[in-house]
Amino acid sequence: MGATAVVMRASCGVGARERCGGARAVRAHSRVVAVRVVRRAVARVAVEAARGFGDGPPTARRRRRRSSTVVLALDGPDGDGASSISSNGSSSSINPLGSQALAYSLPHVRWAEYATLASALLLLGVPALLNSINEPVVSLLETLLVSRVGTILVAALAPASALFGLVEEVCFACSVVVTTVVSKACAAAEENVASDGKMRTTVSTSVFSSFLAGIALATGLQLLYGPICQIMLVPEEVQGLLRAYTVLRCVGLPFFGAANALEGVFLGSKDAMTPMAGWLITGVITIVAQLALIKPMFGNGAILAAGGALTLGQMFIFVFLGRIAIKRGYVSFEAIFDGTKGFIDASRTIYRRLREENIVSEFRWLLINAASRMATYALITTLATQLGMISAAANKLLLDIYVLLGLLSEPVFTVGNILLPRQSYKNPETAAMTRRALFNIALLMGCTLGAAAYCLCASQIISPDPAVYAATNSLKHIFALAVGLSTTAYALDGCVIGLGGARFVGGVQMFNTAIFVGLLSVIKAVFGANMSLAHVWQALVVFQLLRVLEHVVKLSFDEQRMLSSRSFAR
Repeated sequence: MGATAVVMRASCGVGARERCGGARAVRAHSRVVAVRVVRRAVARVAVEAARGFGDGPPTARRRRRRSSTVVLALDGPDGDGASSISSNGSSSSINPLGSQALAYSLPHVRWAEYATLASALLLLGVPALLNSINEPVVSLLETLLVSRVGTILVAALAPASALFGLVEEVCFACSVVVTTVVSKACAAAEENVASDGKMRTTVSTSVFSSFLAGIALATGLQLLYGPICQIMLVPEEVQGLLRAYTVLRCVGLPFFGAANALEGVFLGSKDAMTPMAGWLITGVITIVAQLALIKPMFGNGAILAAGGALTLGQMFIFVFLGRIAIKRGYVSFEAIFDGTKGFIDASRTIYRRLREENIVSEFRWLLINAASRMATYALITTLATQLGMISAAANKLLLDIYVLLGLLSEPVFTVGNILLPRQSYKNPETAAMTRRALFNIALLMGCTLGAAAYCLCASQIISPDPAVYAATNSLKHIFALAVGLSTTAYALDGCVIGLGGARFVGGVQMFNTAIFVGLLSVIKAVFGANMSLAHVWQALVVFQLLRVLEHVVKLSFDEQRMLSSRSFAR
């Protein structure tokens, strides 16, 4: 405070007492300045404590302590004035941090940023959406064709669809992780040509590991086939058909896992058209095979044809994307075993590479995220079935619409997963601005899809059964909220994962699932036989609302930490 007063008197010159309004005015103004300085200091200490004292290399900390300039933020007429007092006592009017850094806020997102993201959503997000739709479409057609052959075959397909739905979620996680890694590696390769070889090694190792993971999943499913049938209450009369179907589907799992990793390679390289073309051709091939082979004349053999058609498509997409990746130099199987001696050494080297790139950690948390999400759907279905036939039918319709509308949030998820790793490597502030813009887009998308869900539930085309329509119509408000919050949260998941936050996504999903289970247990205990389908979906709304609120807190915290780091660095 004394130093500040000296500076003010010096700036006032001779006759300072008269021109400054007397010593009392000087002391009063000095107190105001001192209070502001103390507040700034306390705020900075709080931010530093949140970041963890001692962050950064020792040389940076010593350089910070040796700095002879102390910045005092003095609110001028325009609110952004600053004064610095150097070690020799001289004063100068400067603003080294800028008003935005002092206010700990980012500039407002400009319309140009939204225009750029609109192009990215069109060129990168929409193709990814079409890729995601491929599997549900061929699976739906499979069910429709098999139902024409016999009811027993549909009964055999039901548990298989649920089982392979979870397995495919694991394969999709491979694509997400590889997309993030490749996007960041591409940014590094643009600045350093030498890192191009490292990216090729990382990509090749990821694809090969995904193929091995598919083999492990297929082997595990076959070894645990008996216990799985018991857990899923599969009737004995369909277990033989189910076993034959799963054997054929398991043959395609390694190819499907590697194909998803290859898709991540292309997406991370900002090429969404190549995988889109591959998946569209795969869909056509699979549909043609289904129409040709799944016929009543083949009897129970139709279920073998159904499994064979899907496996054929999965093998094709692997060969299609693999050949292009090798031709472009993305993948080199020689790079996988380069410098290794023997099987054990190669296995250790592959695992070490995956850990160095955080692929193992990211995949583990995304696997937890997928398992928690599937467990939530399974619990909802189980409770709805216990409530009666009408509730079960209404819930089935609502879940189908819920999943379908959820796919429409895939473009925002994919764009965040592709652009943010690249931008965070080059300019963290640009990445923060893009993330803020994607956050606003996700909110708008959630509101739009929620309104669409409301209209679908209110429409009589949802079901010809009056009782089922009455059940779904009574839930239109709750269902609209659930869809809006769910699609918003899923889109924001892609942004956090793109910035290396798979651990956050998986951890909070597991935490939220535990809360969801506990909430349903309380509802069941309180209402007992009076528990309805509305209670189940209300619990789901709470679950999704919690996810969105967690993303809001995460976004605010990350922005504050980035801006405080920038302020201290300056």
